[in-house]
Amino acid sequence: MKSVFTLSSLSLSAFVFFAAFNLSFADAKPHSFTYDYLYLQGGTYTHTRDSPDYDGPNLMLGLEAVKNNNEIFGLLLFDNSFGQFSQYLYMGKKWDFTGPFDHFHARLSAGIMHGYKEPWDNKLPFTSRNGWTPGVLPSVGYQKGKFGFDVMLLGYQGIMFSVGSKL
Repeated sequence: MKSVFTLSSLSLSAFVFFAAFNLSFADAKPHSFTYDYLYLQGGTYTHTRDSPDYDGPNLMLGLEAVKNNNEIFGLLLFDNSFGQFSQYLYMGKKWDFTGPFDHFHARLSAGIMHGYKEPWDNKLPFTSRNGWTPGVLPSVGYQKGKFGFDVMLLGYQGIMFSVGSKL
């Protein structure tokens, strides 16, 4: 099955992300949302269980805004396990460790995921007929200077590995 990770789907996802992002701050003062840095990440994932239904490239691309209080807001674009273009729009928190674990961090995000459509819409809990479902993504990582590495848990189905850079 060929990837549906197309320019039009990326454009639509970017539009939805920025529209939702702007609506969430509609009543805020102009320029009241500031972030410390943007973090661009890319990665791949592997499954802890194999299935003949798995198809497509296991690739992910994401952009995250990190505020100075370590709140995070982001969008991940990926082809899901079944070769369907999917998106995860989220917010969450990042915790930086100190002492002997300096440069290590943990993240927890929650948001809305889209893209798991028939016939695989039953693979994630609470998925609507249109492919929408809530999502939670815990991760641990290491970041020193501009570059970082993260390991994300995809429920009990898989693990995602990503590398990233501050922009």
